Amino acid sequence: MTMICRPFITLRNGKRLFAHEVGKTAFCFEVDEVRKAKPPEGAGEQGTLDLGDEDVPSKPH
Repeated sequence: MTMICRPFITLRNGKRLFAHEVGKTAFCFEVDEVRKAKPPEGAGEQGTLDLGDEDVPSKPH
């Protein structure tokens, strides 16, 4: 078993309870296995800016 500690926990009603609000520095608990968090959807994808001839920004006045 591995101990992990987090500065907050999320309650069932969706609100976050921060450890400092209850006089702690972190909430610690045991887990069977440590796994990496899922990356946010769309992570790693970078958009490109395609400026054609007609999309050239105008000069400031």
